[in-house]
Formats: sequence, structure tokens, C-alpha cells
Amino acid sequence: MNLDFDFNALKNENFKEDSVREFIIAPLLQNMGFQSKGAAIEKSKETNIEDSIIQKNTESQDIKTQHSKEDFKANTSNTKYTDTQSHAHKLEMELSKTTKAKIIIGSNKKIEANLIPDYTLYVDSKPHCVLDAKAPNINIDKDSDSEKQALSYAVQIKTPYYALCNGLKFILFKTDEQNPLCELDLPYELDSKKRDSNKEDSKDVNIQDSTLALLRQYLTTPLESLKQILGTKHTKPKKSEEWYLNRPLPQAISNPQKQAKARYFGCTAYFTRQSWDIVTKNILNFTDEGDIVLDSFGGSGVTAIEAMMNNRIGIHTDLNPLSIFMTKALCAECDLGELDSLGEKIIAEFENLKPHNEKEARQILKNAAYYPNAIDKEFGEIANASEQEKILWLPKDEILPKGSDVESVLGLFSKRQLAELAILRTLIFKYTTPSGSKEHRIRNKNLRYSLLLAFYNTLTMCNLTFHETPRGGGVSGIYAYYRYRIAPDPAKHKIAEIFQGKIKRIIKGKKELRDCVGDYFYSAYFHPTQNVIKDFKGAMIAQRGDLKKLDARENKTNGDKIFQADATHLAEIESESIDFIYTDPPYGAKIPYLDLSTMWNVWLDLPVDSSLREKECIEKGSLEKSRYDYYDLMKKSLQEMHRVLKFNRWLAFVFQHQDPKLWQTLVDSAENVGFEYVGSVQQDNGQASFKKVQNPTRVLKGQIIIYFKKVDNAKVRAKLAVGMDIMERMFQDIEEIIVENNGASLEEIWNSLVIKSMNHNYLDLIAGKFETFIPAINERFELDIHQKYHLRVNASFTNYAIPLEKRIEYLVKAALGRAKEAKKGVSFDELVLSIIPLSKNGVQANNKMIKEILQDIAYYEDDKTGEWHLKTNERTLF
Repeated sequence: MNLDFDFNALKNENFKEDSVREFIIAPLLQNMGFQSKGAAIEKSKETNIEDSIIQKNTESQDIKTQHSKEDFKANTSNTKYTDTQSHAHKLEMELSKTTKAKIIIGSNKKIEANLIPDYTLYVDSKPHCVLDAKAPNINIDKDSDSEKQALSYAVQIKTPYYALCNGLKFILFKTDEQNPLCELDLPYELDSKKRDSNKEDSKDVNIQDSTLALLRQYLTTPLESLKQILGTKHTKPKKSEEWYLNRPLPQAISNPQKQAKARYFGCTAYFTRQSWDIVTKNILNFTDEGDIVLDSFGGSGVTAIEAMMNNRIGIHTDLNPLSIFMTKALCAECDLGELDSLGEKIIAEFENLKPHNEKEARQILKNAAYYPNAIDKEFGEIANASEQEKILWLPKDEILPKGSDVESVLGLFSKRQLAELAILRTLIFKYTTPSGSKEHRIRNKNLRYSLLLAFYNTLTMCNLTFHETPRGGGVSGIYAYYRYRIAPDPAKHKIAEIFQGKIKRIIKGKKELRDCVGDYFYSAYFHPTQNVIKDFKGAMIAQRGDLKKLDARENKTNGDKIFQADATHLAEIESESIDFIYTDPPYGAKIPYLDLSTMWNVWLDLPVDSSLREKECIEKGSLEKSRYDYYDLMKKSLQEMHRVLKFNRWLAFVFQHQDPKLWQTLVDSAENVGFEYVGSVQQDNGQASFKKVQNPTRVLKGQIIIYFKKVDNAKVRAKLAVGMDIMERMFQDIEEIIVENNGASLEEIWNSLVIKSMNHNYLDLIAGKFETFIPAINERFELDIHQKYHLRVNASFTNYAIPLEKRIEYLVKAALGRAKEAKKGVSFDELVLSIIPLSKNGVQANNKMIKEILQDIAYYEDDKTGEWHLKTNERTLF
């Protein structure tokens, strides 16, 4: 839409409310297809449109004098009734409609008042929206006087929406929630000159390309049809492959607002969490609407949730069942009023049943016992109703990890805490037992998820590790010290009060999902995922079953977008089906997630066994994994990310560690499986953790986001032909051939590779295919003037089986050979600094080893340049 209006006029103090109506609102509504209510306009006779509108405006008793006949004619004479004329719905408007309303004031006194909104909009003859104009200097934001006035109009006239416009902004609100659905910056949206100067390709910019399209959707679609359309209809063409491939790296956010969103802060406490605004910026930068976004180390669910908040499909996977529970519970759709009232009912009964002292608690616990009773059948076994009524459920007394202050889970609670929490959990199950129709069962299940999420957060504060802090508030020793540390003076919270407060938090968080702009969140959450997720039952790995079938979830709600999975073997996800991956993986021995989640997993009856721990990408932990175990698991997870990602798409990999060796290992591993390293962005990740406050010099507050893309090239295609593992094994063997021969021709490589591939059991996979690998070899290695292949400059070895001395000798020769070709030498310090980073594998070369090798193959110009030169009898590498 191009509006022939100079928005600089808004700065003029004489530009008032009537000018906003005349120059901004009237053309905008008429462009959308709204006509004066009752006007009989023949769509086939465009020549009669102007006179017909003027005649009806004059006759209508509801249209006041704010718009003269001449002004209204001027506003409509340039309107082109093209696509708006063929609109599927009847769109009408009344100006300054007077509605008499009885309003109650103090002491229940009723008065009669006239409500006169500037515009009342109708869709198919039903009141749809009231719209009020204000002068540019008037505040129209939520909770302003103007917004409250417009809301009163909407309530009395019974429109589902109300809107305000002051020429600078146009804000649309939903009446039953007083929530802004859509906010337009009008000078940008409507002024073609400003818009064109801010767009790379202005010819593609029109009403369908902007936020204006969303407003049009709201104002012109009947309420019953709106939810079916929003979130599934894309108003603009999909981005080209070139667009995806050439995305710039996003700039860092200077002040992340980690705690600004209720859907995370106070809802899903976890050991680490990405700031929602950082994640959102990355998603918007690398994806288009409708794209599939994956986080295979999903944690507290920020990536998937922010994807769905922005009209993308989010897929959340994690090995920890606690992560799956938290994310599913936050996303579970339920009536928030019913959730609140049910919570109050549970608290009231809890107050009657709870023990009043430790003695009463001990008596209650005498009759308590554990029996399988998971949240829902997809998480395990559920007890029957009679068991729940007869026996007070108690969690398993699971053994805690080494280094804990107490031996097992039950030791983390006083007897009174234990009894009260068990009673509270039992009451949640009692009032949410699935029964009746399918709809009723789903309703109860979602209420159970939601109440147990509040229970999960209550557990965090109501145990013996939680203590008050000098700065105010408190912290769990599990989060603060990454171990089960009993506080010297544990906080004594009233469980009912904490639970009640947590329910309020959950409701606030869920409201953000429900009230998402465009209703995008639940549209994306329930949207089917075709050719992405395979068919399986249940959220847990143990329930997975046959994964050969594809697309069976396309006609089922949610499509299991949130499920437990092994990041090193994402068998549930189809190859080349994901548009963007943003993930914050575990780092070495920093946080053993499964071990530290024991308390919550036990109380929620979420299954964790040794087979799950074996898959966890960590160092140390209860299984005492080595650093090389961790490296191997991380490499496998990167390999899976590469497999599921589409070509020309991106991986954003968050790095939070002080060890540069780990950085290089991750980058090398990503490149080895086929990713192309693009660059990194340093990013503050918001509020400092308790660990950072305690150890400011040993714990990082910031993070680095490493960016890779999956490009379509010969090297990648060759890997796909035989598999990533075999290709890497072949490259490692070629490295050994090059070192053995001090450079190797293509023929020498093949002849030696036949023997090595027989020894390593992959000859049958490469037999007859060697020519297809030549482009990949050319990309991985460098060809010298003698047609010999070598490692590329600054490339490190991936074959750590080659003896360190051999690798160092090769690297020294390579450096001196290049220097000889350039007719110069190399200083000892330069050699050391260039070679040591390239020889890593946990054991690095030292100065003595490099010097001994130099003395064999080079000479030192001590009295001249202080540089080393290759001996004349040594053939140069290049």
C-alpha cells in the first residue's frame, strides 16, 4: 500500500485527531475493503463507487460531521477497489456510532452514558472492532487512558477487538484479554519513500510483505475463521537458497533481557538457559516463517518455544527426561482460570491434611510407599485410583552422585517437607485423573502437567539445599555448587505458599504463549510436521519402537515435537529435514545434568538408568567418562546435526568454556563431519550465575556462538557416498601416507590406500569409487608444484595414531619448505608458535623435540638473521 502522505506533517502541532482520521485511518480502511455500512455498491460498476458512497454517507444518521462530503469524496476518489472488492467477507464501517450504555459507578450507582467510538467495523454484519483516533502526541499504549476508553467501547458494543491510532502507531488489542496483538509503526509501514530506503529490494515490498498483512488478517476475517488461518498461511514467498546460504552473522545483543519473559523466569528453572532474545535474534536471522528449528540439547526449551512464538516449527529433544517434562508442561494448553481455581482447591485440601510438626510427619510417613506413578503413560507406569487413595506415594530413595552431602534423595528433605510434598503430589494426581471423553482426558492431562510444573519449581525451594543469600532471595545448593550440598541454615518455606506462587508464575508464562502475536505459538505447536519426524509412540526413548515409518504424525496433534532423544543418534528425525539448529550443549565436566537432576526426576518418577547415562555427552559424571569419551560423543552429535540439517542451512553452536583445546576440537570435529566454519560472535548471556559471582576469575559469564553452515560441495557429497566415518577414516589414512612419503601423488595415495583400507575394513566401500573422491581430496589437501599432496597451511592432523615425532618432522619440513620457496628462513619462535597448535591430541610437541628435528634437516644462520633454513639436500615440499 502506498499512501500519498507526508508523515513529517505529524510533527505539526496543528495535526490533530481529525487529521489522523482523514489522512491515515480512512485510506487505510478503504484499502482493506471496508465500505460505509449499508452502502449498496455494485462491484461491477466502479464508475458509480464514489457517488454511491457519498449519497449513503449523507443519508446515514449515524455519520457525524467530522468528515464533510468533500473530504470523504477526496479520501475515496483515489481508492482502487481491486482485490478488496472480491474479498470473501462483507466488510463495513460506521463512523461515530452512538451506543447508550449503563455504567456502574461508586456505591453500585448506575448512570447512562453515550459511547461514541470513531469507527465501528463489521465483518459479515457482526460487530468486529472499534477503532479510536487520537492526536500524535497522545499515548495509546496498553494501560493508557486512551486504551481504557477504547476497551470500554469494545466491551459495551461486544466486539472481539479494539484498536487505537495516533498517526504514528496503530495498535490492535484483543478485548477479552486486553492484550496488544499487533503494533504498526505507521511512518515505516505506510510511507513508501521511507520503506523503500530501508529495504534492499523495494519492488518486493507491498501490503502483503509487512506487519500490515497481519493487521489486515485480523480486521477482515470472522473470529471463528481466524485461528484456522493464522500460523498456517504464509503471505510472502519462501526465501531463496541464495538467501539462506549468504546470511550475515547476527550482531551481539549488548544487554540481554534474560529475565524479561514470564514463560521462562520462574517457570522452567534449570542449570543453564539461553536468553530468549539472543535465541530469537538468531532464529529470525537464519530462518523464514514456517521453517523447522531444532535444538538437540534442548535443556529448558527456549529454542523450540521461541521458534514457535515467531511462526516457525520448533523441535525440542534432550536426553534428560526432566527437560522433556518441563518443556511439554509449559507448552500444555489449558484453561488458565480452571488451572488457577484447581490450584486453590488443592491448596485448601492440602492445608487440612498436612502435618503440623515433625512428629505428625513421621507418623504419616509410616504408611507411605513408592509405587510406579508417572506423570503420564508416555513417561512410564501410572498407578490406579485405588492405589493412589490407599497409600501415600513416596519417591524412590535413589542413591545420589559421589560428592553429595547425603547418601540418597530422601535425605535432602526434613520429615515434614517429605510428608507435605508427598501429600501435595498425591492431591495433584487425585484431581487430574484422566477420565471420560477424549477431550476431558486431554484437559486433565494438561492440567496435571501444569500443576506438576508448579510442583517441580516448589521442590527447588523446599529442600535442605536451599538457603537464603545475603543479597536477598535464595538459591538451591544444587544450582549454586553443582552438587547436592546441604545448606548450613536451610530456608524454611511454607510449601502451600510457594506452590501457590509458582502456579501464578506458570499462569503468567502460559499467558505469553496463548497471547502470542498472531496466535503463532499454538498454531505452530499443533501444526503437522511432514517428512521431518518419524512415526513413534511416547516421548521417551524406551517407548520408541519401530522408526522406519515416516509422516504418521501428520494428522495428529503436536506431532511429538518435544521428545527424549539421543543427540548422538537422532534416529527420530529424517535426513536433510531441518532448516536451522541452535543449541547449547554440555561442556566437559562442567555440569553432569542427569546426575544433578536426580532429585527432580525421582519426585516426578521420570526414568533414568545407566544406559541413558552412557549416552550423555559429558566428562566425568557417575560413569567417570574420560575427556576422550566426551570428545567422541560430541563429534557424533555434530555428525547427526549435519545429517538432519538441509544443505545451505546453518548451525549456531554456543560455546561456554575456558579451554581453547576444547574449542579447537569442536571446530575441527564439525569441519571433519562436513560443516564449514564461518565465524564466531562474542555474546553476553545475561545475568551472572551464582557460580560466576562466587568465582569471578574461574567461571565465564559470556559465551561465544560458533557459526557453521552445511554447504553442498564435492567433499560433503563424497562423505555422503560412503558415510562420514569412512570418509574421515580415509582422510586419516591419507594423512599417514603423506607423512610417510613426505608428500604423495594421487597414484601413491591410491596404491597405499588399498592396503590401509583392507586393514581398516572399508576397501569394499571405496572400490570402484576412487574417482568420485578426487574432488574431496583436492579440497582437503594441497597440491605442490611436483604434483604431490600435502596438508594445507595451518591445517591440523586428525590422525593421532601417527607418532608425534613424525607429525612434527612433517610440519617443520613443510614450514621450512615454504620459506625456502619464498627465499627466506624461519625463526625458532615462529616455528614453535605455528607448529604446536597443529600437533594437538592431548600431547603436544615441546621446544626440545622441535629443536632436535631442526638440527637434522636444517641449518641455523646464527651470525646473520637468526633464522633456520632447509638443508640443500632436502627436497622442498612446494
